Amino acid sequence: MSLRRMALTLTGLIGVLIALPNIASAQEFTYHVEHDHAIGSCGGELVINQKGIEYRTGNKEHARRWTYADIEMIKLRSPRKVEILTYESARMKLGRDRTFEFEVLDAEVAKEVSEFLLKRVQRPLSTTFVSSEEKPQYAIPARHRHSFGGEQGTLKFYDDRMVYESEKKNSSRYWRWSDIKSISRSGPYQLSITTFEPKFGGPTKTFNFDLKEQLNDAMYDYLWARVYRPTLPATPDDKSESGRIRPCVPHCGSRGWLV
Repeated sequence: MSLRRMALTLTGLIGVLIALPNIASAQEFTYHVEHDHAIGSCGGELVINQKGIEYRTGNKEHARRWTYADIEMIKLRSPRKVEILTYESARMKLGRDRTFEFEVLDAEVAKEVSEFLLKRVQRPLSTTFVSSEEKPQYAIPARHRHSFGGEQGTLKFYDDRMVYESEKKNSSRYWRWSDIKSISRSGPYQLSITTFEPKFGGPTKTFNFDLKEQLNDAMYDYLWARVYRPTLPATPDDKSESGRIRPCVPHCGSRGWLV
């Protein structure tokens, strides 16, 4: 290969490497959707990209553009259902935070969209895309208990997240450890997870699980260490960068039982 040809090849490779970040930053997902109203609906495009989410429609009253900071919570209910909880007040619902509901018409929301959003939103993301080929550190079959009834599934604990993989796909959940406020157990077959997900009447939401196998101490210690890792001091002399002693979360006994 001549020196001139080698130089041209090297120049081309450098150009590709420079372009890659721009290609990634320009990643965008567009779906044709129907937006449900209290009465009726309208159609348009839902666009998800680096800057935020936009609903483009000819109905100017319902057209919106949100940065991720403007969104209280994104809910990927299913591959065809997307909900965006905003800080707007819904006049028809006595000032409750307004939710925009969209039905995807021409395709299905891909798992890549969920992964894309998880890298960009700091607040909890409700997503049913939880399946993974990665082997969890622990897994335990459980029933997610509702006020009326519940559904069967499996709790899976990974190094960076916890998931509930339900037999009903649309009921599965995904939580990063930073999405979880606290955990507790009232016995070896019960586990409660309080998350930072907003709900009507409060800033947190608790999920209660009936476990089909015993939650042993090793599993619970694994959860405890990941949920409370940012605040638990190693020693009484362990201090934060500000010089103050780090606050310690309330402990529930050596085995995690409520006392």
